This record gives sequence, C-alpha cells and structure tokens, in this order.
Amino acid sequence: MTPSHTNLTAVPSHRVTDEIASVVLEQDGQTIHLRLDPLVPEPALARFDPAYLPSQAQVVASGGRAAAWFVQLASLEAVLRHFKRGGLMARLVRERYLWLGLERTRSFAEFDLLRIMWQAGLPVPRPLGAAVWRGRLTYRAALLTQRIQQARPLGQCAEPKVWFEAGRVIAQMHQFDVWHADLNVFNLLVDAQDKVWIIDLDRGRRKALTAMQRAENLSRLLRSVKKVAPELESTCWHLFKQGYQAVFNDA
Repeated sequence: MTPSHTNLTAVPSHRVTDEIASVVLEQDGQTIHLRLDPLVPEPALARFDPAYLPSQAQVVASGGRAAAWFVQLASLEAVLRHFKRGGLMARLVRERYLWLGLERTRSFAEFDLLRIMWQAGLPVPRPLGAAVWRGRLTYRAALLTQRIQQARPLGQCAEPKVWFEAGRVIAQMHQFDVWHADLNVFNLLVDAQDKVWIIDLDRGRRKALTAMQRAENLSRLLRSVKKVAPELESTCWHLFKQGYQAVFNDA
C-alpha cells in the first residue's frame, strides 16, 4: 500500500546539523516523520510514493527483498526503497516493525549511518530522505538515496583492479568501525569509472569492531561469491584480500 497525501497537518519543522530537515506530519490517525536532505524537492512526502507520477518510478530488478524503485527527483536520480520483512515473519507481517523509538527505526538509522559515512568520504550513496509512518505500536519505513550511475554488482565483474579496490573499500569501512549486516556481491556496486560503492546499510552499525567481527563480515561476502559467482573465488578473491590487507598494512 502506498502512502496517501490527504488530510495532512504539518507540525512546525526544525533543522538538525548540516541542513537536514526534520518534519512531522499527522495523517489519518498516524504520525509521519521525515528526515530530508535539501536536495529533495517539494512535495517531499510524495517522493516516498512510487505511484507519484512525476517520480517516473521504475522497479529495480535485482537486489534484496525490499521493494525498490529508481525515481526522478527534479534533475536528480535516486533510489526509493520501502522496507519489507523476509523469512517466516513476512508471512505474518510484511512491512510493519515494532516501534522502539524514532532513532531506532530502520530508515532513520540507515539514513544517519549513511550520512556519517558520506560526510567522512566513504564511497556510499548520498542519503536524501527517510520516512516513517507510525501507528500505535508499529511503523512502516522508506528511504531515498542518490542513484549510482551505470552501476553493476561486484559479482558481475572479473577485473583484477576492481576486486583489489573492493578489498580496500571494505577495509576502509572496517577502519571506520562500520559493520555491514548484509555484505554480499549485490551490495557492492561498480560504476563506469570502476569505483566501488557500498550500498544497503540496513541494520548496519558503527561501533568498535573486533577482528572476529571483521572476519565474519568477510566470510559472509565470500559465501555470497561462492553462491552467485563461484568462478570468481579462484580468480579474484585473493586480490580482494590483498586490497583489504594493504589498507591495514598502511595504517
């Protein structure tokens, strides 16, 4: 179900750091929270609805279980993602999560983590907006990020320099104490200039990482390689490890 745009009552908005706007709206008995980058054009709430015609939404064909669309924000191309459950829980409730506070919602938490990483110069897409539709005990969530142009998954790349660079990128992420909850060959994108980008930080976190946690992240990525592109394990995985270790050797 896409969000409606009727019966909205705006609560005065305020500004947080770096010109990010926090907006609160009331709609049909539920509260809507928005966190917006200045690049998001008005009407802001409509930008989280794939049915909003000016967005020219196109379904993203590959990726995780969450519903995702490429959308147009004025002159800017973005990715809109609605958070969806997977596994057995999805049979009971597909898109609602238990309310534990605004900062712990899936979209706001990912927006904030991406913002910190983006400001630090790590190769993540610029976070553009987060939305939360809160009911009494549960909420729905959506996220807008800038689209990486001409991107392909790492699992579709066999260039040695790309895998070496991918290792460096993940090492830099770990040096920044970020743990990726779903590190796989679809969540590492390679653009036309062979730059490697990290996407989908849902449930990721930033806290001091142990060597074991870093190793678990890499093991998860290797399992993805074996499942999606097993031929790359023998030809490219050692290059990834070389790039990863090079960052820590230089530290």
